[in-house]
Amino acid sequence: MKRSIGILFICLLVLLNSTKIKADISIDSNLISIRNMPNDTIKVLKLAKLARQYVKYQVDTSLNLGNGALKLAQSLDYEYGVAYSFYILGIVNRYYGDYDKSIDCSENAYKLFENLNYESYKGLTLNSLGNSYKRKGKYEASLRSFHQGLTICNELKDSALISSLINNIANLYYEMKQYDKSLAYHLRNLEIKKKLELNDKIPIVLLNIGNIYLKKKDYNKALDYYKEALDLMPLSVNNFDKALLLHNMATIYSRTDRYSEAIYYYLKALELEMRIGEKSLKIYTLQSIGHGLIKTGKFSEGEKYLLESYQLAKDLGELQKQSKLALSLRDVYEDQKQYKNSLKYFKLYTELKDSILDLEKIKKIASLEQKYEAEKREHQIASLEKEQALQKLEISNKELENKKKSLQRNVLIIAIVFVLLIAVYYRLDNKKRKKINGLLKKQNTKISYQRKEIALQNNKLLESNKTKDKLFQIIAHDLRSPLVSIDSLTQLIPYWVEEQDYESLQKLSETLEMSVNNVLSLIDNLLNWALNEQGEFPYKPERLRLKENILETIEVYRSIAEIKKIDLKFTILKDTMVFADKNMLFTVMRNLLNNAVKFTPEKGEIEVGIDYNQEFAKIWVKDTGIGIAKEKKEMVFQLANGSVKGTKGETGNGLGLFFCKEFVAMNNGDIFIESDKGKGTTIMFTIPLYDTEKN
Repeated sequence: MKRSIGILFICLLVLLNSTKIKADISIDSNLISIRNMPNDTIKVLKLAKLARQYVKYQVDTSLNLGNGALKLAQSLDYEYGVAYSFYILGIVNRYYGDYDKSIDCSENAYKLFENLNYESYKGLTLNSLGNSYKRKGKYEASLRSFHQGLTICNELKDSALISSLINNIANLYYEMKQYDKSLAYHLRNLEIKKKLELNDKIPIVLLNIGNIYLKKKDYNKALDYYKEALDLMPLSVNNFDKALLLHNMATIYSRTDRYSEAIYYYLKALELEMRIGEKSLKIYTLQSIGHGLIKTGKFSEGEKYLLESYQLAKDLGELQKQSKLALSLRDVYEDQKQYKNSLKYFKLYTELKDSILDLEKIKKIASLEQKYEAEKREHQIASLEKEQALQKLEISNKELENKKKSLQRNVLIIAIVFVLLIAVYYRLDNKKRKKINGLLKKQNTKISYQRKEIALQNNKLLESNKTKDKLFQIIAHDLRSPLVSIDSLTQLIPYWVEEQDYESLQKLSETLEMSVNNVLSLIDNLLNWALNEQGEFPYKPERLRLKENILETIEVYRSIAEIKKIDLKFTILKDTMVFADKNMLFTVMRNLLNNAVKFTPEKGEIEVGIDYNQEFAKIWVKDTGIGIAKEKKEMVFQLANGSVKGTKGETGNGLGLFFCKEFVAMNNGDIFIESDKGKGTTIMFTIPLYDTEKN
């Protein structure tokens, strides 16, 4: 039986592939025949339509065909062909990912269709334009285009296009998290689909409505719509929408603690996902089945699904999903008191989190390099433009001088011929000369102004070079030292392995970990410093639960503190909500904890605490470390104030506390330090509480 099913499945794949091959051959044969046609208006439309067909298979070919149709239409002065080609190019460029070009083409098409009074194509073009704005993230512009298109289509009573526009508006409101508006448009679309008897499209609308009720946590209504959608879907349908429908139904049963029903639908979803090769959703389905089985007491079976989910995420290179699954596995093993496995997956979670951070840092560095090169090119272009302007002014001055000499010669000739009129002519000539001199003065003033502008630009370039030199000095001093240290330490590993000196290897691993942490901290601070120099900090304040975010930072440094046998405590009087940029808050806490661990001796104490008043939350990090001399307290928040070695030789870069002060100030808070030499250090900073009326 299984063998028969396998043979049937292979035959189905062959049939599907042969169908696609036939479609490709048909399109290619059409392309050959169209290219052999004479260059007339019929060829324009056929090229444009073929471009629309190719967009699903070969976007580059589609783009070439669309541009060919446009050029031919323009050469023939065929206005409708130009408009239609622009409309197709709007769609093709959206598939290509060039949204600015897509918007430009759609706008050109709309203007031309408006001149031609082609109302139906105006509606189609506005629908395409709305989708391009949506992809670019300009939701308000997208809504305007969709609503404008809907007005036109309502007048034309074009039900099919009305349904498409309403569906796009509903999906856009869903992305904007305006679920009530999205629901109203989906319900309206459902009525249209039923009226038009588009039975194959109705299940998708029902699925979308169910998704909204799922977001609104109205599980009973969501299930009603999902079940109706499932009943209307043909048994033969095997697609992503059906898999998502089954998955969402299972999610509702899981959230309402009906685990047996949840597992049943998750398994049906899994079977379909394996059929269609949908691996991304399969990760979540396997994870959900695993958790459901564990909830029903079947730990061994549940563990297998969780591990399979983790392996699939690893095979697909999905670092974020892999990280979440590692954390989930850690919690599951911890609940089962399998502490060895729990620790294993916690370490994997930590490593994955670091990898994700490293990828983000690489992206930031690439972005900075691109911006620097762009700025450099802009300065070069500006300098060239100013040089050209100076050259034009000099040519203009020479022309004026030549005109003046010519005028003087003419005056002498006229003076000889018309002696009697010399007095009158002299006065007129004098006025002309004054006018010319005035023009010369204006031109000279412009030249002087241009030279001053060039001097200012040169000064700015010099300052920029000084800034880069400063950055390179910091990198040479603080980044090279720990890297040299790491290189030296790694050379000792083979020796100690051969000698089986595991105690030395243990100490080496601790030293290496501290060195790597120092390098990562320096790179992070150097990136922040570079962003500060360009004035482009990504400041995005949001509503944050303070305890949750502080605990997340503490957990990162708990293992580092344990290496030095430091007691890391957390004190909170009451949890509260603050309004701040999450990344900046994390950076401030990480720098403060890093300094506290670095300057606190073994068996010392570090206390992190939270208190608040009516307007601000106060966070403090208190240690029993080496403290700071009074004469140096005023300098700790300055850029590159000099590095101090920690209690175990850890090195710093002099940037961390500078950014703490900068980030706290950007979040409308303040930072203070209390410290004496040998008596420990307490650093406090404030963050505004979340104000429901203002925010």
